[in-house]
Amino acid sequence: MKPKTNDWEQVEPTADTPEPNGILSRYDRAWPYHNREGRVTHYVVRKGSGKNKFIAAVTWGRLRDKDTGEMVLGWHLKQPKAPRPLYNLHAIAKAKTVIVCEGEKAADAAQAMFPRILCITWMAGTNNVMNSDWSPLTGKNVVIWPDNDAPGAKAADEIVSILSGLAATVRKLDVSDLPEAGDAADINPEDPKKWLKARTGDVIAGTDLQERQPAPPPAVEGRRTANLEPIQVVTGSIDLAATQGEQAIIAAKQPVFARGNDLVRPGRREVAAADGKTTVAACLVALNPSSMIDILCQTVEWQKWNKKAGELVAIDPPPAVANIMLSRVGRWSYSALAGLITAPTLRPDGTALIAPGYDAATKLYHVPDEALKVELPKPSFAAAEIAITMLDGLLDGFPFKSPVDRSVALAAILTTVARGAMPVAPLFVFRATTPGSGKSFLVDVVSVIATGRPCPVTSAAKDDEKETEKRLAGMIMSGTQIMSLDNVNGELGGDLLCQAVERPILSIRPLGTTELVEIENRSVMFATGNGLRVKGDMTRRTVICNLDAGVERPELRHYNFNPIEMVMQDRGKYVAACLTVVQSFMQKGEKQEFQNLASFEVWSRTVRSALTWLGFEDPCASMEEARADDPEMDEMRAVIGSLGDAMGLGRQSAKTLSEIERLSNSMTSDPVLGMSLQFPELHDALGRIAGSASGKINIRKLGQWFGTKKGRIVDGKKIADCGLDRKKVRIWAIEAVQ
Repeated sequence: MKPKTNDWEQVEPTADTPEPNGILSRYDRAWPYHNREGRVTHYVVRKGSGKNKFIAAVTWGRLRDKDTGEMVLGWHLKQPKAPRPLYNLHAIAKAKTVIVCEGEKAADAAQAMFPRILCITWMAGTNNVMNSDWSPLTGKNVVIWPDNDAPGAKAADEIVSILSGLAATVRKLDVSDLPEAGDAADINPEDPKKWLKARTGDVIAGTDLQERQPAPPPAVEGRRTANLEPIQVVTGSIDLAATQGEQAIIAAKQPVFARGNDLVRPGRREVAAADGKTTVAACLVALNPSSMIDILCQTVEWQKWNKKAGELVAIDPPPAVANIMLSRVGRWSYSALAGLITAPTLRPDGTALIAPGYDAATKLYHVPDEALKVELPKPSFAAAEIAITMLDGLLDGFPFKSPVDRSVALAAILTTVARGAMPVAPLFVFRATTPGSGKSFLVDVVSVIATGRPCPVTSAAKDDEKETEKRLAGMIMSGTQIMSLDNVNGELGGDLLCQAVERPILSIRPLGTTELVEIENRSVMFATGNGLRVKGDMTRRTVICNLDAGVERPELRHYNFNPIEMVMQDRGKYVAACLTVVQSFMQKGEKQEFQNLASFEVWSRTVRSALTWLGFEDPCASMEEARADDPEMDEMRAVIGSLGDAMGLGRQSAKTLSEIERLSNSMTSDPVLGMSLQFPELHDALGRIAGSASGKINIRKLGQWFGTKKGRIVDGKKIADCGLDRKKVRIWAIEAVQ
């Protein structure tokens, strides 16, 4: 399968780039944004006014056409990537004093009042201050002119914070006498210079204030233990300071990692667990400018030369440094993070990962649960037997249909704890014929051993595969160790689910974005449902555990014991048992002979082999059941069989799709029944895959189905693409495979 591509790609305009006259003419106002050399790179357009106004950015780049699928180069209504340029950027270098207004209209009005002072703004309003590049204001005297409302005040405070380590001086205009939400366009003073002077307060931030800083607080024990050399911030070299900041974080071994297009840090919180106990839950926290500044403060001292004091003085890490560090997507040197664990696991070489922190071999971060005590015996067959007997005892109350189903449940327990040893693991499906049979409870038993708490779940959207994939993508992005699609009704499949199970690195489009993000995945995935059927390519990626209580209302059954309570009495013992089984086989076991299990070879050589080594059934025997019950295979079997019967086998019988449709609708006369369909099985089979609401066959949809299924062998037959006929129309046949 080809990977999906982005729908939008921003491109830097050149001197030959045409002006967007066609777009600009549709709006009341248009404001150009320039680069430092004076070339227009973006526009902000506006239509209407008041509550009915519409404001958007116009950016040069390639946008995917919804009809043709092609990337079209041109001007499009798209926000530029952060950090975004400032309005009138090309004039900032020569300015000594700059007035920062809120919005292009206000900046133009202020410029008309104060022609000798450069007036600028930022793009996309008060919620996007942090998404702009403020570094051009380094060393400038800045006056901030906010709108007279709460969002304006908030934005002004954010700008003050950003410019505190960059600008020479920062002042804020007193706008309390302006109308509500008023700006520069709402006033017309007789003497603008006098008006401005009366409302410009004292310097509230900037590099000139450094000498008046209070003495630093007393040193905190454990702070900046890496003993790194201070980082000196030099005007005009803010990019170098950002590079030094990244190097300091890595040298200090701060827990900062790259995950997709984000920088993240591991978090931990105490949460309620089973049986009234608590456990440690790990989570990933995406870094923002404020949290990056916090980490930089903890890591290394920051300094800036103060001309008045004649020495280097301590400063806070400049916000511009944090913004640059976060923006360097694809150029980071941080280690990649695949996921989080709260219990020991195994490495690919069979050694135990017990130490807390980041493990380079697995790319997992171990957030330890201090209450969890894990002691591993020396690997051996005897130790593995004792361990598997202990784990198997947790399953005595579950109504498995066969020994294979019980083996699948044991494989799920072992896989979830030993996941670090393998790049991918199959999907575990727990299904039953009747609600209340214990499917979700069985997943919780697995989860409590590995994480100390019940499994986080999401529901599969009914008859909406794309919505299910959105929910699944959110769980994968979170880096959770175990996840479950709960109460799946009907069929389960889809491209993202196939990739998530089979591929260690996924391309995911996070909710609300158009960009594809590459994510390493170390989760173990489950699905539960009554009558759940796995379809298509998922059949070879899935092992199935069937539960059948044999009663009408299984939820009323009485259990003699609670396996979750047993685990929580000494969870470390069960974690150790899982590791002992797999590690003992990896170090002492005899090679097990299986047919190759494509994509899951390592899982087959570890978990699957460990179970058969200890005398349990092969969990992969359940895959044959999944293939036999595949609804997509049923469709193919019905079409290939009925079409072969109707038009004969071999390329000499090839027909176009229109001819095949007419064949399915052909009628015959019967003395008793009268007129009836000549090939009712073919008619029904085609209707299921390409029928419309009116009962007619959608030829285009039928052609797409034939194209995806051609060459696949079912019951010794296949759909064959026989090329084009004399009229240049594609023809199809059913061929027997020798």
